[in-house]
Parts: sequence; C-alpha cells; structure tokens
Amino acid sequence: MNEPVVPPFLQEIADAFGAIDGVEAVVWCGSAALGGADVFSDFDLYVYTHAPVPVEVRDAVIAKRAIERQLNNTFWELEDEWIEPGGKRFNSMYRDCTYAVDEIEKRLDRNSASLGYTTAYCFSLANGFILYDARGWFNSVQARLREPFPEQLARSIIAKNRPVLGGGMQSCYLVQMKAAIARNDLISLNHRTTVWIASYADILFAVNRRYHPGEKRLLTYMSDLPSRPEGALEDITKLCGFAGSLSAPIVEHVSLMLKRLDEWLNRAGPGIKEKTNPNSHGRA
Repeated sequence: MNEPVVPPFLQEIADAFGAIDGVEAVVWCGSAALGGADVFSDFDLYVYTHAPVPVEVRDAVIAKRAIERQLNNTFWELEDEWIEPGGKRFNSMYRDCTYAVDEIEKRLDRNSASLGYTTAYCFSLANGFILYDARGWFNSVQARLREPFPEQLARSIIAKNRPVLGGGMQSCYLVQMKAAIARNDLISLNHRTTVWIASYADILFAVNRRYHPGEKRLLTYMSDLPSRPEGALEDITKLCGFAGSLSAPIVEHVSLMLKRLDEWLNRAGPGIKEKTNPNSHGRA
C-alpha cells in the first residue's frame, strides 16, 4: 500500500503534540490513514509518551482548533476527541512507550496468546504512519514488527483459541451456545457468538502470519488472507445472522465451521509453507 498524503492540518497537530515534553512519537493510523475511510471515520492519532501528558497541556493544543471537544476519556485508552470547523473529527490516543515495547515482547519474544485479538495492538503499531519521531524510536519499533511472524506465536494462538471454540471442553463456546438456546437467553447467545468469531479470526490471521486488524472491517481483511477455511467469509456472515434468533440452526452451523476449520488446520497448520508479511497492508 502506498504512503498516504498527509494533510497539512494533520501535520500541524502532530508537530504541536511533538513539542510537548515527554512525547516520543505521533503516529497516524485508522481508516483514514489506511484508505478505508467513510462518513463515520475520524482522524486517529496515537501519541506515544514516556510520562503522562497533563490534560491542560493537551487541551492547549486542541482548544485553539476545536469547536467541540471531549477530553480525558478513559473508557478504552486515554483519549481526547474533538471536532474542527467543517466537521472534521479527531481522536488522539495517548500510549506509554514502555507498554508498547512490552506488548511487542509479550507477543514476539514470549509468544503469549490471548483469547481473540492477540496481535491487534501490534497491528496498530505496524500500520501507523509516522508524523513525528524526532529520535527514530517509532521507526525502530516498526522495524521490529517487520521481522518474521514467530512460528511459536502462531502455535500458541491456535492452542489458546481452538479449544474454546468447541469439541470437548465443558465450558467451550459451542456448549455455552447450546445452553443459551435451551434457556431462551438471546443476549448470552449473541455474546458467545461474538467471542467465538474473535477466537476463530485470531486463528486465521495467525496461521497466515498476519497481525489481527481488530473487529472493524474484519471480513474485508479476511478476504485478503492467502489461505482460509472453506467458505469462511460466507460462514461468518451466516453465523452473525443466526445469532439473532434462538430458533436458527446456529449449533449446526458452528459445528460445520469447526469441521472446516480443523480440515484447514490439518492442511495448513502452524507450519503453513506460504510465509506472509504480518503487515496486512503490505508495508514492509
């Protein structure tokens, strides 16, 4: 993928954040940066710091530009949101440099897997476009993420996520789906379906040696994978539809997806021969 053209206003914001003591790098990521923006998209900026940046210091950058702003959101990451004249929307997220490095080491060195989204943080690091990086710190971070996807990490992700999908564990998601249907618990069924897809996708990206892009536009990213189980894209779409009804054949469909997944793993497995760059946008 080609480097995006950086709008002048975005570079101005990045330079202003970069002038703050303790800020190491400012990076542009998200839909607008990666070429998938729509009317709901905003400009996502990641500000990497060595120490917390006081809210009043951040507001000094934002207030002069914004017609509306909401600061110090902590629902997910530490974030500021604002809207500028003309309707352009921005979201700045503040990340600790030490945490970012530890997350890379956790995945690439210690081969630690999660239930779903194991490498999603790595994806945002690998696919960010540098706007400010005076000492080259973020460039070195991305160089590390361009190294080959660890074989042991792929195996760890499969070992962590495949058992919970179904086929033996008393508490696996498939058993929990059956229980939700028996209890007429539509909310539980939807929740189990969501986490089932998260673990299923984690396996698919790991086997293809790619970082997990997160839940947004997941089918689009999955369609770009060199290898997938039979009917994977269509099966996920059907599964989402089945989750909306307690009378739908969701158990049978999940069982079919598991069969196709296992057949694919037997063919490809963690030793899949086609090595792909973990950066799903081709930025090496």
